[in-house]
Amino acid sequence: MRWPALIALLLVLALAVGCGDDDDSTPSGSPDNLTPVGTKDETPTPASGDGGDAPDPADPTLDEQLTELTSGELEQTIEPGDSWELDVVAITEEATDEEPVCTNFAFDFTWQVQDPYPPDGVDLRWNLTREASTIEVSSGPAGEQTVGCGLLDAANHGSAPFTVALLYRVGAIQ
Repeated sequence: MRWPALIALLLVLALAVGCGDDDDSTPSGSPDNLTPVGTKDETPTPASGDGGDAPDPADPTLDEQLTELTSGELEQTIEPGDSWELDVVAITEEATDEEPVCTNFAFDFTWQVQDPYPPDGVDLRWNLTREASTIEVSSGPAGEQTVGCGLLDAANHGSAPFTVALLYRVGAIQ
């Protein structure tokens, strides 16, 4: 009866050693690491209004190794069940007249639901579609996130329309 337990323990240890950390030794900050999907903390930034009007979105923060290519602000009302699609590459091309290199690209954005405020009951989810795959990168009535190339989509999963303000900064290693 002891042999099966000993064999099982040895198999577990062998798997732990063989399947250790897959550190690819690519330095953070290299161009290969600049197209992450959702690189900011997933917890949205809480709104801190004065009880009247909604605050503006916070200033987006690019990583210090990036050079800012462009920045801007957008606002959109999204009906229940609808979404607002942003082509982050097209936004950059329009502002810079150059197509960004996706291995050297970061789109940092912040958002704040403006109406209704306070945003009780708002169910806003940010999704990124890239290479025929869609994932949720963040959610909530306010926050910050960084994504690489792709189609960014703000989806209203709630039962009422809302208006969201967005600030963005686009950066690349130059």
